[in-house]
Amino acid sequence: MQPTKLYVIGNGFDLWHGIPSSYARFKEYVRQRDRDLFDAVDRYLPADEDWSDLESALADIDVDSIIDDLDQFMPSYSAEDWSDAGHHDFQYEVDLVVQRLSTELRARFGEWIRSLVIPTSGTATQHLRSIDANAAFLTFNYTSTLGDLYAVPDAHVLHIHGEARMQDSELILGHGWNPTQRRSLNDRPDIEDIDTRLMEAHDILDDYFSRTFKPSERLIREHQPFFDQLGAVETVHVLGHSLSDVDIPYVQALLRVPSVAAAHWYVACRSEQERSMKYGRLVTLGVDAQRAAAVLWSDYKQAQ
Repeated sequence: MQPTKLYVIGNGFDLWHGIPSSYARFKEYVRQRDRDLFDAVDRYLPADEDWSDLESALADIDVDSIIDDLDQFMPSYSAEDWSDAGHHDFQYEVDLVVQRLSTELRARFGEWIRSLVIPTSGTATQHLRSIDANAAFLTFNYTSTLGDLYAVPDAHVLHIHGEARMQDSELILGHGWNPTQRRSLNDRPDIEDIDTRLMEAHDILDDYFSRTFKPSERLIREHQPFFDQLGAVETVHVLGHSLSDVDIPYVQALLRVPSVAAAHWYVACRSEQERSMKYGRLVTLGVDAQRAAAVLWSDYKQAQ
């Protein structure tokens, strides 16, 4: 039997249950364990004070500052202390920064996510009522909260960005700016006049954008059977998801399913002040205004 209810789960769901999964906590984790990575994020990514915009900030890496900061490794060929042995020093240093903000950042993120303690039904301080374990769950979280706390069967849950308890599962962290739609740093009118070392550094930085891109369309294709089984959905509950631009492709994929597009959508809000913004966001993303509603988290809360 196909599910009639769909839950779209975001990090706010885990935060509501007392899991310290905010990017601010990840920032502190990195600060304590990897100062080089911490400084690189702080220096080159506009991730906001609490790193709340970390994913989208990956697309806005400060290329100019990287090049300016590392310019000391690209001395003039006519310098007295020039040596052919230093021809790749600049590119090497640029690549170190790229490695930190791509491979190392994802590795630290995975370490941190897998260190989070997930409450059980016996240890959680608050619960949501009417969580239908027979529904379909599209979760953007990496944690096992749905299964541990609400006994939702694994078969009903799609961890679209990876699952932390599976050690071999890749945890997806990335921006939404498709690298094929951006211009190469070497696509410039004076390309024949610039230093070869700078050209090679540009290639490294171009590759960074590909390495940090969230491949949403590929993930949707790989998990198409999940979307195909949503043909009987009547209601959609968005719990803790920000509906940010970086995840728009997933919402669009859901709305391509006729029943989901015709369903009643409910998005949970933290306050009355947030209602109009969340409602407007649903409508902007393509949900029928007559079928969209913003409700408070307290409306979902289980009476104690």
